Amino acid sequence: MRAKLLRAAVAGIALILTGHTAAAAAGDPVDACLKSETAANRDAHGCIGRMATACTAKPAGQSTVGESDCAQQEAQVWDKLLNSEYGALLRLMKPEAAEDLRKAQRIWVTSRDADCRIPYYFYEGGSIVQILGARCLLDRTAERALLIRSWHEMAKGE
Repeated sequence: MRAKLLRAAVAGIALILTGHTAAAAAGDPVDACLKSETAANRDAHGCIGRMATACTAKPAGQSTVGESDCAQQEAQVWDKLLNSEYGALLRLMKPEAAEDLRKAQRIWVTSRDADCRIPYYFYEGGSIVQILGARCLLDRTAERALLIRSWHEMAKGE
């Protein structure tokens, strides 16, 4: 039973990370929010969840599957930003610092995935777990993207 539950959690996380790229490519409200918040000297954490919230306000986003899809779509946008900022940061770092960043990133991925599997243990097979797992992945990925982005800005000297 536990192995089956873990496989379902891993499959769910993989689906979240790989699906729905067309919707994310349709526009980048996360980038627009980040630019707006930065220009106004406000905390960019307020951008987390805005895209998913707008998506769930539409009829297609008001079911369990729809709400999960909305969170997955935004998580992909944040994941793309995270990967872009991570790559840019690595290029600015000295070898020793870059290796520490790589180690930290690997640890973070493992921790994020473990954190986001936890709800699957509480709601074995319940539909709410889809939303909780997708939202966990969205929140953790967005938070990490903002951290890496801030380090990138520091490395550039801004």
